[in-house]
Amino acid sequence: MRFFARAPGKVIITGEHFVVHDSYALAGAINRAATVEARANDSMEIFSRNLALTASYPRKIPSSLAPIAEAAAATLDFLSLKKKVKLVIDSDIPAGSGLGSSSAVAVASVAAIFALAGEEPVKQKLVELAMISERMVHGNPSGIDPSVSSYGGVLLFRKGKAPDLLRLGRPVEFVVAYSGIVRKTSRLIKKVSSMKETLPNLFKALASSSTTLSKIAASSLTSGDLQTLGSILNFYHMILGRLGASSKVLDSMVEAALSERCLGAKLTGAGGGGCVIALPEPSASTNVLSNLSKISKEAFVARLPVEGVRIWQK
Repeated sequence: MRFFARAPGKVIITGEHFVVHDSYALAGAINRAATVEARANDSMEIFSRNLALTASYPRKIPSSLAPIAEAAAATLDFLSLKKKVKLVIDSDIPAGSGLGSSSAVAVASVAAIFALAGEEPVKQKLVELAMISERMVHGNPSGIDPSVSSYGGVLLFRKGKAPDLLRLGRPVEFVVAYSGIVRKTSRLIKKVSSMKETLPNLFKALASSSTTLSKIAASSLTSGDLQTLGSILNFYHMILGRLGASSKVLDSMVEAALSERCLGAKLTGAGGGGCVIALPEPSASTNVLSNLSKISKEAFVARLPVEGVRIWQK
């Protein structure tokens, strides 16, 4: 018997970087995901189709698979599962893109092991176990990525608190464009957080303002006030740029998005490279997608909400 789990990636709509410092952020699951197959095995093995790498726990573990191996081992221990497991990972989320690739793989891996054990996972427990991997990847993550992968939908999130799942009056479309530039999240978090040391009062004020704007953005999204939401996206992009999270490439992508029938656009995630998200006017997704496809490595429409982790067996 083979067991499968599929966990979505994410976009941060508002509040990235500040969410690490206990501010609220708004994020949504997207229609890109990681799928993990789990089956009983003579030894613990992990195979990533995307990376073409195999890990044999605990002796031969490539560094890129070490975080997943540790999360998987912790899950087996938590479940007191005597049998060994083989995990096969397949993902259509670009790694290092700011779309939550590592957390989607971690959540799907943990969920697949739960399924193999015949256990129904509690979403918060999936987050806790996936965070073992996330800390190894990102250093001091907020937990927003594995929360979105686990719960799905659109979340108003604050570190250390149960997320609020928003109910949208109707689906909302974003255009996601990948720059093709891979960046290291932990390095960018450290870069932005350095302002807390040099200008502590200003940083504290910005973090508080980010909470206010994220709550307004959440209200705008649920009520369908896309004009206000777009204005908040534009403002965030400039603030994040001032903090060193943007780049010439990301700025040019935002400029292209805003050139025709787009209410707002910004970088999403840590920045530096990765992706931008754009909020088209109603029925204008094709226009915005066309503009961004010309200057990005890949662009697609993300229609929110999207379900969280899903489990099945064959």
